[in-house]
Amino acid sequence: MDEKRRTTGSGRARGLIGLMTLICFALGTFFSGPSLAAPSLSGGDPLAAAAAPTRTVPDDGRYDVALGFFEFLFKRRTPKKQQEAPKAPASTAPKAPAAPVIKTVAKDPDAAVIAVFGDEFSQDIAWGLKDAFSKAPDVRVEIYSQPNSGIIYRAQSNPLGDADAFFAAHPFNFAVVMVGLNDRREIPARKDAEGNQVSPALEFRTDEWARAYQREIDRIRLAFAKQDKPVFWVGLPPVGSEDLAADMRYLNDLVSSRLTERDEDFIDVWDAFSDEDGNFSFRGPDLNGQDVRLRLKNAIRFTQEGRRKLAFYVEKLVIRVLSQSVDEDVLPKNLASADESALREGLGARRDIYALRKPPLESDELINPSVFSLSFSAEGGDDPLNNADNAPKYRVDDFVWKGRN
Repeated sequence: MDEKRRTTGSGRARGLIGLMTLICFALGTFFSGPSLAAPSLSGGDPLAAAAAPTRTVPDDGRYDVALGFFEFLFKRRTPKKQQEAPKAPASTAPKAPAAPVIKTVAKDPDAAVIAVFGDEFSQDIAWGLKDAFSKAPDVRVEIYSQPNSGIIYRAQSNPLGDADAFFAAHPFNFAVVMVGLNDRREIPARKDAEGNQVSPALEFRTDEWARAYQREIDRIRLAFAKQDKPVFWVGLPPVGSEDLAADMRYLNDLVSSRLTERDEDFIDVWDAFSDEDGNFSFRGPDLNGQDVRLRLKNAIRFTQEGRRKLAFYVEKLVIRVLSQSVDEDVLPKNLASADESALREGLGARRDIYALRKPPLESDELINPSVFSLSFSAEGGDDPLNNADNAPKYRVDDFVWKGRN
């Protein structure tokens, strides 16, 4: 009886072992895939073995089924791995350049103020102007640029949103406007206080959108006109993206046509930052004529040299207007009263009248008589050129013969 029980138990053990063998064989077939090449013990090439494909576990649920079977068989639970939270995709927006550190001299209390308004591009031209007038105590640059804003898309605290109130609280002598990068969007529908729609949404580049955009330009123009100060509206530059560059041209045409038909200036900087075909270029001549990089890697913003070049087109106009602020003794005696008033108010450019801010030096200040005097009297038979011994060396009037003994 005992022997029969031992035989039965032994048969069950053999059956269990056979079942386990069958399960292992089935699982091997279940997870069949490219096998890992075993390294040769006879001195084979280890690099060939390493280059062989590695076994991969199928990710179709079979692994979870097999794992559940073994957990049920052996009454054990395998701790589940915590799923990692999916990472947010990296932002593709171009990184804004850090504000440059520009050392400036102390500014006079009554210094002329250049106020700059607009979006990211206006930041670049403002930094360039600040660099241009860094050593001028009588000119100060105030930066009111608002990134991620525009004429249509008005971010919070955008000065151009309520221009009249802002201009009244922040007086200036000159205004620079460069805006439009963020206006390539639909104009949202307008509603009254009761929630009724007053005007529908307008799609970008439609005729209705263009007319609405020009009305916004007129609103800003009129706010500047009330201040009666020179305004320099700078056009948008070319950019790396062809689609974005086409939008920049479109906005430039809208703004320039609106300003020029009203006898107002529009500063076109497109050609200054494009190649011979009018397309975007990373490089170009700087103010010294040297070929340098003018644009950042994102093909939108400007480098330090690019900012300085961009500011030059406004800088020369500001200097021209400042040169019209003249004193009483510099004004011509035969100047008409209207022209004199225009010069005093800094509006001489509108009448094509320009005057130097400071009078030129008198002739007796150009040469110091105590250093040099030349007499062309030939009395005594002296060579008049021999009296030039005291002339500074290498000056154009240094006639002393250097080759004599």
